[in-house]
Amino acid sequence: MKKFFVALMMFAALMTTSVASAAFQETVEEGADLTAVKRLAIAMPNYYKVEDSEPHMSDLIRELYNTGRLTSTIEIVSYDDIAAAIRRNTGIDILSLETPEAEKVYNRYIAQFADAYVITTVTNNAKVPWLFFYVYNAADGKLMYSYSYQSRLTSKTSKGYSKAAEDFFKQFDATTAASITEKDERKKLKERQREIRAKKRKLNQVTYKTGKNKVDMVRKK
Repeated sequence: MKKFFVALMMFAALMTTSVASAAFQETVEEGADLTAVKRLAIAMPNYYKVEDSEPHMSDLIRELYNTGRLTSTIEIVSYDDIAAAIRRNTGIDILSLETPEAEKVYNRYIAQFADAYVITTVTNNAKVPWLFFYVYNAADGKLMYSYSYQSRLTSKTSKGYSKAAEDFFKQFDATTAASITEKDERKKLKERQREIRAKKRKLNQVTYKTGKNKVDMVRKK
């Protein structure tokens, strides 16, 4: 499939004693309608913890969701909420399944709860990690959009991975707005995105405690 490369190696920042560069590359698949994505679900990442400083899988999933819900202007659906909905509708608990089987069940039912889902791949076998974000159409499983991010400043920590995720969600918003051909409609969407971001900046950070049968929202004081 022909791919449209929107951006490559977009920016570099100069530090006092050394150059610390960050680069991203994004690809919008031909025919993909990003404006149709109103609800984006977090899927199980491709990730394996290799250093003590790195988050556990469950913590990474939570960080991806919290970063998305506080950054993106579209609705972000957590992995735990999808798991709870599937369990409620089918009786299948994907949290208790091995990863390959859980992915099959997730993909089978995700279209009932979201327009698209994002799979995060963390390549962390080198000194500097490289993160990839793949957005798939929930209805047919086809790849719609991909984004890769690497920076010398990205640490192998929850904070480092959250920063990369924040850049992904912001860029996905920007690319979605840029894909609208009608100037007036594009302007309206950008204004709406600014309004949503302003509201989200006022929100307190929210974390989730995940139990096998429940998801409890806990607001930090």
